[in-house]
Amino acid sequence: MKLTKIPLGVRICACALALVLVVLGVILGTSKSKALVTLNKDGYKVQFSVNHYQFLLSRWKGALVSSGATNNGYNAEQDAFYDLKDKFNGTDLQTLSEYYSDKILENCKTYTAVLWLFESMNLSLSQEQIQSVDQQMEDILNAYGGSKTKLNALLGTYGINYNLLREMYLIEEKITTVKNALYGADGSLLGDEVKEQFLEDNYVRFKQIFLPYFTYVYKTDANGDEIYYLKESTLATIAYDEVNGHRKKLDNGAYETDTNGDEIYYTAMDYAHIAYNKDEAVSTRSYVLDKDGNATVKEMTQDEIDAVKKKGDDLFASLKDCTVTAFEAAIKEHNEDGGEETYTDGYYLQKNIDYAAASSEFAYFSDIIEIADDMKAGTIAAITSDSAGYHIIMKYNPTPKAYENAANEVWFKNFTSTLINELFWETCESLF
Repeated sequence: MKLTKIPLGVRICACALALVLVVLGVILGTSKSKALVTLNKDGYKVQFSVNHYQFLLSRWKGALVSSGATNNGYNAEQDAFYDLKDKFNGTDLQTLSEYYSDKILENCKTYTAVLWLFESMNLSLSQEQIQSVDQQMEDILNAYGGSKTKLNALLGTYGINYNLLREMYLIEEKITTVKNALYGADGSLLGDEVKEQFLEDNYVRFKQIFLPYFTYVYKTDANGDEIYYLKESTLATIAYDEVNGHRKKLDNGAYETDTNGDEIYYTAMDYAHIAYNKDEAVSTRSYVLDKDGNATVKEMTQDEIDAVKKKGDDLFASLKDCTVTAFEAAIKEHNEDGGEETYTDGYYLQKNIDYAAASSEFAYFSDIIEIADDMKAGTIAAITSDSAGYHIIMKYNPTPKAYENAANEVWFKNFTSTLINELFWETCESLF
């Protein structure tokens, strides 16, 4: 590819349209203005324009403004926001303006590669795709009173017009078309070998014993006693202790029953408290959930936390060099989060993911990945997290086709799309 040099520190503006385009996910394409990137290969020539580069800068700034981004006290509407220097790419000292400009220049090369692939593979858009784009354009036009003059006046701020904006939407459809041609709809053309290699390279599998630094809050009855349900009843039937409990005989000679028609068992002949069957093999408790559907917890005192740490240290020492069988037996005996029942094939964490940024609740996942990535399968490690508790993990090799196991759905929701995006990026980058 031939890349035309242009200034990096371009001053850019944001307006309502830029924010609309962020939401709509516009992908930018070619124009008849000066070419920024040119790819001329095997008889196919495509270009990406300076206008589109400037538009991408504006769109990016619009996203920063709308998200309320700040940098050292400056917001994204202030020039000083972009003038601050740091190692934003992890290695080079540069201004934020230079960092974003470099990122967008790379995106421009990617889009150019997409255009070349579309042409060289002799692909075409379907009538349905074109009609979809035209409907999007009509919706945007209607949002500006149906006047192309008004819309073009606004688009002119970015050096483009109605027709070029339509091209941008068509490019988005071309990306989908190229991906489907290369990998099939939903990855149907991807072979098992490719998937297995991606699983091996990008995921860490482990099982754990978790000792929390908090206690879960469970549902209680009128007396404040925790309610135990029969496991197979999906929290519909009370698990009564029929061995140690006492039934209450009514005046008619029958025994008192609950709303399900089951005879009630009490702890004593005063019939004040329910006799719950607390055998974990047959019964379970129900968490009290917050408004977001998460289990409610109660923090431990420092003395209680210290006791958990001591238990964890002793348990970890006893499991050193243990077998997989011994570790899984210890999970059943000591684990306190029920994960072994929910995640029957273990935990699968994707590498290079900032779990802490997604949720403070799972910040410790990033710590586990950092440690487990260098571990050998069958070895154990202890990890403590202030926000969660004490974790003793054992690393496992991934189960073949783990991404097809229903028990692993939570870990592999984006497996195929992530794999396709990585392969697609590699294909585009090979043309840089």
